[in-house]
Amino acid sequence: RQLRRGGHAASGDREVSAGTVIQIRVAGPEDAATIACHRYPGESGEHLAVYADWLPRAMSDGRHLGWLAVRGGRMIGGAGLLLPHWQPSRTDPNPVRGRVVNVFVKAEFRWQGVARELLQTPLTEARSRRLGVLNLGSSVEGRNLYVPPGFQASEAEMLLHLNS
Repeated sequence: RQLRRGGHAASGDREVSAGTVIQIRVAGPEDAATIACHRYPGESGEHLAVYADWLPRAMSDGRHLGWLAVRGGRMIGGAGLLLPHWQPSRTDPNPVRGRVVNVFVKAEFRWQGVARELLQTPLTEARSRRLGVLNLGSSVEGRNLYVPPGFQASEAEMLLHLNS
């Protein structure tokens, strides 16, 4: 569906549905507040500022890669890839894992293929870095986006909130 292929990291026109053309560009530190709003849509509070303050450092040291979808000069969505260091394991010797984060599309542009196209960007980046494992957190509504590229629900992990 991509009209011109210049690599997923570079901007290029992509037709995501009949008549809907978007550009995907690399996010920079100047986009931190926008990405924070994608991470916490419709919310307000100190956590947005904390995340927006963290992003430029994480971008500059390569721990966070981000992309934004633009249509008609307007930011309509985004996606990111965290690259945390991890321990090598029996099944994956790579000490870097990938975590897909902040996949978001504004409501009026949903169900037009924008999220599906955005998701391809971190997936392609992860493959180019030869990452063996990708994970993500998903809302119930978002799960249908992640199954076609091969994500599977995991029952192997548990979570403990230490500050609760």
